[in-house]
Amino acid sequence: MKEVTELTRENVLEILFNSFNYGNLGLFIGAGFSKAVINDSFNTALSWGELIETACKEIGVCEPQDEIVIGMSFPEISTKICDTISNEKHVPYEDAKTMFKKTLCNLTNWLPDEENTSIFSELLKQINPSWIITTNYDLVIERLLTGKCVTLGPNDYLTTPRGVIPIYHLHGIRLDPDSIIINQEDYVQLFRPNEYRQIKLALTIKESTTLVLGYGLGDVNVLSAVDWSKNIFKESNEYPHEIIQAIRTENPSNEPYKDKNGNIIIEIKEIEDFLQEFVEFLDIRNKEYDKRLERLYEIIGDLTDNRAEQVNIFINNQDKRLSLLALLSEFELHMVSPYIDFISACIDKTWEDSSKDGNFNAYDQYLKILLDIVINYKYNKMPPALFEFVAYSLDKVFRYIGDSEKHLYYGDSWDATRTWHNNKKYIPDKMIKELYHYSKQNYMLQLHKKVKKLIECPS
Repeated sequence: MKEVTELTRENVLEILFNSFNYGNLGLFIGAGFSKAVINDSFNTALSWGELIETACKEIGVCEPQDEIVIGMSFPEISTKICDTISNEKHVPYEDAKTMFKKTLCNLTNWLPDEENTSIFSELLKQINPSWIITTNYDLVIERLLTGKCVTLGPNDYLTTPRGVIPIYHLHGIRLDPDSIIINQEDYVQLFRPNEYRQIKLALTIKESTTLVLGYGLGDVNVLSAVDWSKNIFKESNEYPHEIIQAIRTENPSNEPYKDKNGNIIIEIKEIEDFLQEFVEFLDIRNKEYDKRLERLYEIIGDLTDNRAEQVNIFINNQDKRLSLLALLSEFELHMVSPYIDFISACIDKTWEDSSKDGNFNAYDQYLKILLDIVINYKYNKMPPALFEFVAYSLDKVFRYIGDSEKHLYYGDSWDATRTWHNNKKYIPDKMIKELYHYSKQNYMLQLHKKVKKLIECPS
């Protein structure tokens, strides 16, 4: 995974690719996305403000005037509208609210035409997000991902079968008017202690890179979830996670920036153009990644097919050892089993060489291979099978390594002793502690003796 250090347009796309490649890229979609997809001359998606204005006309009540709603949030305005419906239609408030929500559901029965369906469907399928969360009531995304998605309402759990993209309608879905979140009291329910939707939203954002499309991050529950995800949960560098908001503007800047909340803002002219730009970038980076994987499999093949030649190179060439370690760190799932098998062959070769009379230098080669691993491979990233193998091998070679480089004794490998005392200071503290506890529990006396001294008297 490429490290992204500065904020350029290409690097923002790199962040998105890293998350796509990792498998935790999600889309947060708002009304602006539906407006981008439904843009033919016969059918147009409405913004939230346009939607409630049209709903008032359908029901036959006056929308609250500007001087009344100045400074009010959309949930407050919706509550005011339901009060108006109740008063003018002479019905209980709950019936007025149901009437309002049903009207909204009827008005959001829009779907894209065939041309736009074809364009956006292909783009979304290539991006293949792990999840989609939307504040929209409509079924536009479901139309674009026919056969590839499952619709979830606000009362459903965010779980889906393998290979299916969950579309979680955070504020309700038009198929179920009772699920619609629009009035103040609807939002109040979202902030109940341990409310699943709010907790799940914060966790999902925290565990993913979230690309925001056609949405202003304005709803208080979404802002709360974003704040919670950033400030309650501990930051982690173990996986890619960012909030990247694509903001539509007539004259987009080519340079992304961060807003006051630390979210990455990338300005775009049209959602379709940006998605096309992203998909083209994915295609390029995927081909590069596939080439590296292809090269990786060639290396794995060499380790297997040309075993004797590669073992000799590995034993005698530290650069080769470190380059393979770097590959193992990047492609652990592909590399770990063949790598351990290959390391075992190298260790066996050096051990076999050490059995020859007077060939104490082989112990030094043996130790150098192991030190390259414990010094350069972080314990938290190390596969347990590799750690176990290294600990066992160190315990084995420490029988021939003296406790001091100043007093060298016959029967020890002098070169290996010097190597150990010259390099032990470079072993990370975490690795030393883990080797100490593991050797203690598994009665690896030689290893335990050596690392215990590092803990007691670090050099």
